[in-house]
Amino acid sequence: MDSQTAYSTSDDGDGALLPLVFILMQWLNRRNVATMAMIQAASTVRTCEPPICSTLLLLAGIVLHSMSLTADVIGSLGRQVNGRRRLWVVEQSGGVWKDLQRVGAQHDKVFKRFCRLPRPLFNEILLRIAPYIQFQKTNWRQPVPAGQKLACAIIRWATGDFYRQTAHGLGLGLCSALRSNEEVADALIKEYDHLISFPTRRRLQEVLYAFKRKGFPRCVGAIDDTHIYIEKPRGERSECYYDRTGQFFVQVQVVCDHECRIFSVYVGCPGSVHDSLALRLSRLYTMAREGSGVFGTGSVVLRDGRTVGRYLLGNAGYPLLPCIMIPGWRGRRTEQQRMYDGCHTSARSCIERTFRRLKAKWRHLYGDKSAI
Repeated sequence: MDSQTAYSTSDDGDGALLPLVFILMQWLNRRNVATMAMIQAASTVRTCEPPICSTLLLLAGIVLHSMSLTADVIGSLGRQVNGRRRLWVVEQSGGVWKDLQRVGAQHDKVFKRFCRLPRPLFNEILLRIAPYIQFQKTNWRQPVPAGQKLACAIIRWATGDFYRQTAHGLGLGLCSALRSNEEVADALIKEYDHLISFPTRRRLQEVLYAFKRKGFPRCVGAIDDTHIYIEKPRGERSECYYDRTGQFFVQVQVVCDHECRIFSVYVGCPGSVHDSLALRLSRLYTMAREGSGVFGTGSVVLRDGRTVGRYLLGNAGYPLLPCIMIPGWRGRRTEQQRMYDGCHTSARSCIERTFRRLKAKWRHLYGDKSAI
């Protein structure tokens, strides 16, 4: 007999025991009531004959014995219920979570190794998103602390482990870990969504000057797409998300500057979509076509009358557009053409470094461990 069958048999036995105990207690209570009534009636008789005294002593003994038996039954039932496996909560050790709560220089190193964040930054993020993920106490259970939810989500993203392994190490159940991952992600988007935007004023001038030094004046960043692996999508055509490596993924379009700071992110296109189509579906393309945002200012007129505005550096997978500059030539090239392609590759390498650093820090982006 396996463990699951043993648990189900034990639960069935406990379910059949409860009505029997209830009937026994009701019968004992009624017998005690009848016995007390007889003792009260006998106490009104004004005689002290030995038979009556013996009867009263016998009835009193019966009452005490019934009370003792009832107490034993209740105590045995209470011990059995307390020793039973709870249906709504499973006790976990929480070893990693206890280690993360320790304070000290060495413990701070362990904290950063697990969470990829220094403790002060972790506490700052927790303070801002706690109102979104901290639930109230109920009569049935204590809520999972907001810090434990945030740690579970960050460790899951940082290590790329299975949900079951991460949850067990932090003393959480599998369902709690799954919910925590979604709640923390939604809270971070609500609280920090404004940070992903194109620079303005002084910061924009620094970006323009950095790309100008590399030979591309009025360039505001580099653009490229990468693959983020996901589980097999439900309710959609899975072949659209399938790639040559045998996994499912979505396209992520990212724009960054020379220091690998991300300005724009567009997620959602299936993995089989080409980079050029993902660009045309993004809000970035709409901004460039309408001349709004960072593309709305900074245009200059050349000597031949053409107008050149701000643009991005892209690879050969993108079309040549007024807002995107791509490598120019293939095959046999002149010295000037080779110099242009070399400068273009050097300036655009920041987006490749961004992807490498991002996926090295958050291993979950590599995928193939998205299952539970």
